[in-house]
Amino acid sequence: MSSAPNCWTVDELLSRCSRRPADEIAWQEFVRRYHTTIKTNVVKTYYQKAKKEIDRKPQFLEDTIEDLVQAVYMRLIEDQNEALNRFEGKHDNSIYQYLGIISINVVRDHFREMMAKKRPKVSFSLDQLLEISDSPLLGENLSDIDGSPMSEASAYFTFDDVESALRKAVVGKNKERDILIFKMRFYEGLTLDEISRAVGPRVSAVSVGSILNRIIKRLKPLLGLEERIH
Repeated sequence: MSSAPNCWTVDELLSRCSRRPADEIAWQEFVRRYHTTIKTNVVKTYYQKAKKEIDRKPQFLEDTIEDLVQAVYMRLIEDQNEALNRFEGKHDNSIYQYLGIISINVVRDHFREMMAKKRPKVSFSLDQLLEISDSPLLGENLSDIDGSPMSEASAYFTFDDVESALRKAVVGKNKERDILIFKMRFYEGLTLDEISRAVGPRVSAVSVGSILNRIIKRLKPLLGLEERIH
């Protein structure tokens, strides 16, 4: 006989949630365990982002919050449950940080989309996006990206171009975390130390730099900027 839902391990629960047709009992247990975590991160991030808006007063919109919470659930099951299947935590509590990162990404994407609707679609060159970092680790890689290959076509991309390539470039169990790191650095201008503190103590500033280097190397060919053959 199967054990009670409240006795399922995290891996067993996520596996049951990935089944098709949907396992309603499993999803009820998922909501019971993690809905508060998801909504708390959505609300916290929403307030933080709303305070930075200069054209409206920050306000709590319950319907918007609920829409964003539902968007987190959709992010978990899109692309054949990719996010659910990608989770690999060393202990059960790892799921809380994992869901928190996904929730933060959803809210940040929401605000970016809202801002894009308020102003004309602006293109930018990759060297403008990948500015020289305060990290020596990033400096060498970025100098290559900023150098002669860029000047050949003065390549310009929209945020949608980069977003699409970013989703393809970043893979693995830490996909959502790494995308968040990229956006915090290059969309919001946070330093490596600030990103490290935001993501968690297990990701040092040096690790953040390594993650960014890896993403940048993968982004370049996806945007049609192949490495120059020496």
